Amino acid sequence: MKPWWRLVARCALAFTGAVALTLALCAFAPVLWGWRPVVVTSGSMEPLVRPGDVVLLDPTPDREPLVGDVVVYSRSDAPSVTHRVVGRDDDGRYRTRGDANPTPDAASVAPEDVLGRVRGLVPGLGAPALFLHRHPSAAVPLAVLGGAGLLVLLLSRRRPRAAAAAVLLVPALAVTTGGVVGRTEAEFSATTAVPATVETVSRFYPQKVLAANPVSYWRLGEKSGNARADERGANPLTCVGATGGAPGARPPDSDTATTLPTASAHCAAGSGAALSFTGPFTVIVWTRSTAFPPTPHGRLVAKYGGGTGQINYLLSWNDATTAMRALLDTGSGRYTVVKPMPSDTAWHEVAMTWDGAGLRLYLDGQPAGSTATVGTPVTTPKPFTLGYTDADSVVGDVDEVSVFARALTDAEIADLHAAS
Repeated sequence: MKPWWRLVARCALAFTGAVALTLALCAFAPVLWGWRPVVVTSGSMEPLVRPGDVVLLDPTPDREPLVGDVVVYSRSDAPSVTHRVVGRDDDGRYRTRGDANPTPDAASVAPEDVLGRVRGLVPGLGAPALFLHRHPSAAVPLAVLGGAGLLVLLLSRRRPRAAAAAVLLVPALAVTTGGVVGRTEAEFSATTAVPATVETVSRFYPQKVLAANPVSYWRLGEKSGNARADERGANPLTCVGATGGAPGARPPDSDTATTLPTASAHCAAGSGAALSFTGPFTVIVWTRSTAFPPTPHGRLVAKYGGGTGQINYLLSWNDATTAMRALLDTGSGRYTVVKPMPSDTAWHEVAMTWDGAGLRLYLDGQPAGSTATVGTPVTTPKPFTLGYTDADSVVGDVDEVSVFARALTDAEIADLHAAS
């Protein structure tokens, strides 16, 4: 071999060894603080987790699994399964599902069957172990190959250690990974393969919203037409002047957003009585101003009668277009919480809650202000709207709007935002 070929070969071997060592360190270094590497053997968590990937399992997490967390569980002596938590029953059992599965797992999971929470991922490192698991007979030729490499290393006069190490690398990595790393099935419960798309990566956000039991939830992903479906089937919206198909708030989710291109564009529920609250509630909406500054006092979400003392709840910009406001009227007066907004055209999640004693505003999952209240929210015969009917809608994109008949906690709102 000519010298320059020898140099290229050595560089290639060094690069291969560095990659292998880095992947191994990523998988095995966390063992020092108690995490356990586990090889995934099937494909229900695709495309986020694929067969042959190594997940890092924390068997003693600092908190219980939440909706959206990926866990590994095992019932009795059955093989372990890696799936995402999509809900929790009243008796404390977890409901789980693979990201690529069309339905949740048939049986819920007892807390004591949860082996731990997945804290990290090393793509592809477990592929040799998975190969040996599926083809046990391959262990013999791999062992022969490794023995031949060792013989070359010991007997060669020139001692081409790099070449011998390369020969040893494949069987050593396969045997080491297969022997040290456990195995878990990303269980696939469908009767036929389900095509996995980029949407499955963040599909658990709507699952989390639905698990929190909203009264209504509009994804606003319709690309044409005036109708916007309610995921709960209760309060579909009819839009005037709105358009569909805008890039959504949560890439890489392929679900799109709705645009209110003018101050007169809006979407309204069919019943004026629907979505009025005299008890605790929560409203969450994603918003993006397509131009800055936005519409002065532009309404984002409204249950508003149009006059003084007629706000059941309202999220809107202030007159100076510098801040978002949460407003609520009771028999004792009007209550307002204001939070300055970033001067940009990025997506932001805005939420408001009322728990019977206080009004709270949230921005991007974090508390942004609160005020104590007295009395019960007023009701109005006007319909629930995205934007508003009197030509003072916010101009921009809206997405993922949800309404709850309870006040979500700070932790729940932060967790929903983190899932996005």
